[in-house]
Amino acid sequence: MNFRNTLLIVLACVLLLSACSPRPSLLEMEEWDLVWISDSSGWGVADIYAAMVEADTGIKVNVHDNWIGVLSAGDVYNALKGEPTPNFKLEKLAELIQEAEIVVFYANPEASLDEGNPADWNCAHPIIAFYVNKCEMETFNTYIEHLEGIYQIIFELRNGQPTIVRAYDAYNPHITKFHEQGVYDECKACWANYNAAIHQAAASYNVPVAAVAEAWNGTNWDEDPNDKGYTEDGIHPNEEGATVIAQSIRDLGYDPVTP
Repeated sequence: MNFRNTLLIVLACVLLLSACSPRPSLLEMEEWDLVWISDSSGWGVADIYAAMVEADTGIKVNVHDNWIGVLSAGDVYNALKGEPTPNFKLEKLAELIQEAEIVVFYANPEASLDEGNPADWNCAHPIIAFYVNKCEMETFNTYIEHLEGIYQIIFELRNGQPTIVRAYDAYNPHITKFHEQGVYDECKACWANYNAAIHQAAASYNVPVAAVAEAWNGTNWDEDPNDKGYTEDGIHPNEEGATVIAQSIRDLGYDPVTP
C-alpha cells in the first residue's frame, strides 16, 4: 500500500469518527439562548416563558426579546434574506438565531399582500372602522410563502443543530366591538383564515403552534379577552395575559424540530 492510499484511509477514518461523534443533547446543555420574535402581541411574554423553561428543565435561559410593534412576516423574511431594514433588531436577527436553542416566532400578514389577489379587511386596528370586503384563504398565499421562507432560513442558520422552534396563532381583543359594529361573523371568518395560514406554514416545517387564539378567544371564538382581564390597554397582554400565552407555548414541550 503506497503512502497516498494510506493517507486517504486515515482521512476517511477521521471523517467517519467526526461524523459519528455525538453532539450533546439539548437537555445536557447548561444554558439555552431563546430568541423571541413577535409583534406587540408578544409584549412581556418572553421573560415569563423563559422562567417556565428554566423551572421545567433546570437549564439557564438567556433571553433575546425581539418583539416589535406591528411586526410583519414580510419584514422578518426580507431582513433574514439580508435586505436593508430600518429596524436594528431585525438587522441582528440572523446572528442571534444561529446561536439559539429556542426560537419562538409570530408575525402578522400586513406586509404580505398578494399583489394578484390582495386582501381587503380590517379586524385588528380599532382606529379604523372594522370592515370586511375580501379575506378568502387565497389572499393569504403570500403570507404563507413568507412564513415558510422564514422557517426555511431559521433551519438553514441553525445548520442541523437541535433547535426548539415554536409558533403561536393570533388572538383578537375586539370581539365585543365586532358585535357592536355588526361585523362579528365576517371578522370571525377572516381571523379563521389568518390563523389557518399560520398553521399551514408551520406544518410544512413540523413547527408546533401554540393555541393562543383558543386560550384568549375560546374554542368558538366568542370570548372577549378583555372580559377575562388579559389585556393591559384593551389590546396588548398584561402580566396575566402574557402568562396565558407563555403557558400555551410551554404546553408544546421542548422537543427539537426536525423539518
